[in-house]
Parts: sequence; structure tokens; C-alpha cells
Amino acid sequence: MCRLEYKINCMEYIAALSLLVAVAAWIAAAYTRLRHLYANVQHAWVRWNAATQQRNACLGDFTAVFASFLTQEDMLPRDMRRWTEDSQRALEAMGTAPPIGSAPLLADAERKLQRMIRYSAYTLETTPKMKESEQLLGLYHAMSVSRNLQAEVGKNYNRRVRDYNAAINEPLTRLFAPVLGFKAVAEVSSYKPPSNN
Repeated sequence: MCRLEYKINCMEYIAALSLLVAVAAWIAAAYTRLRHLYANVQHAWVRWNAATQQRNACLGDFTAVFASFLTQEDMLPRDMRRWTEDSQRALEAMGTAPPIGSAPLLADAERKLQRMIRYSAYTLETTPKMKESEQLLGLYHAMSVSRNLQAEVGKNYNRRVRDYNAAINEPLTRLFAPVLGFKAVAEVSSYKPPSNN
């Protein structure tokens, strides 16, 4: 009888240990997967950050010359400078860490910059003196190229973010992800170039 009880206890112990090992192995595999996905997000963020800073630099050069064609009372260049500076400050504050949460300063600056850029493009197209300036057109072209690059890199970043956020919100993973420091990351809103189709 004692031998039978001992055998049952051993089997229960082995079953419990096997379950514990299986759970530990699953957590380790899930952790490794999340680390890999977050590394992808971080790499994509560094690229988007750099592309946006390049866009900001080109936009600053364009705005400086663009303003010379307008009166001092015109608010467009001032607003463009303001939101470019806000975008730059937000990026510098974040560094290499992708934004946790909504990143309101950056999101607001990017939305308003896109609107300002559309206004400036319309002004350039409808002002003969501006259209005749090779310097201004060249700066606008450089800014447009950097803007398209930012959009392409942003598209890749958002795809990586969606993959990562989906992974940390899976039913079982969400139980331990926050404890291990995994938090949802914000997507970025950026310019969407017109389709060639």
C-alpha cells in the first residue's frame, strides 16, 4: 500500500514538474519572440526618426527661402518654422526609444506640418515669382523627396508596431508582458504620397 502511494506521489510530482517546465519553456519562447519583435520596432523607429529629422532640415531650408517671397505679415512661414521646431524637439526628447502611448506633441506637430506643407505647395504653384525661382523649386523638390522617404519608412515602422502590439495582446501573453516591461507602442502619422496607379 505504501509503495502504491509513493508511486502515485511520484507520478503527481513528475506531472507537476513537467507542467512547470512546459510553462517555463512557453514563457521563455514568448519572451524571446517579443524581444525580437520589439527590436524590429526599435530599428524601424531609429530609421523613421532619422528620416523625419532629415525632412525637418529640408523643410527648414525651404521655409527660409519661401518666406522671402512673402510679406512679413504672412503667418505661413512662421507656423511652418514653429511646427518644424516642435517636431524636432519631440524627436530629440524621445531619442532611440519608440513612443509609448500616443506621443501627443509629435503627433500634433506632424499633422499640422502636413497641412502647412500643402498650403505652401499651393502658394508656390499659384505665385508666378515663386515658380520662376530655381532655388525655391530645388529646395521644394529636396523637401518632397525627404517627405516621401519619411512616408515610406513610416509605413514600415507602423507595420512593425502592429505586429508587436498584436503579439503583446494575445490572450496568454498579455498576462505576463507588462510585468516583463513590454508595453504597447504608438504608430506614427505621416504623409501618404499619391498613388501612381
